[in-house]
Amino acid sequence: MPVVEGTHVQATGGRTVRYRAEYEVTGNAIHFRATFDGAAAAHEGQFDFDPGRIDAAEAMDAFMSNHIEKADWDAAP
Repeated sequence: MPVVEGTHVQATGGRTVRYRAEYEVTGNAIHFRATFDGAAAAHEGQFDFDPGRIDAAEAMDAFMSNHIEKADWDAAP
């Protein structure tokens, strides 16, 4: 199973969050299981992407960065 790992700095919070996500691609859907530094539980889900415009690893990285950014506004991750 492919894995992406990285960090993202939240724009408003300034906190650096490290993440690791295992993912599987089925057609234009990515199913993932991600863990974040400081989070008690893993986050699982899926999202659609356009494989003609972006590869799966890039889509996962962008999704994780967006998910971490949203943590400034709500409880995610």
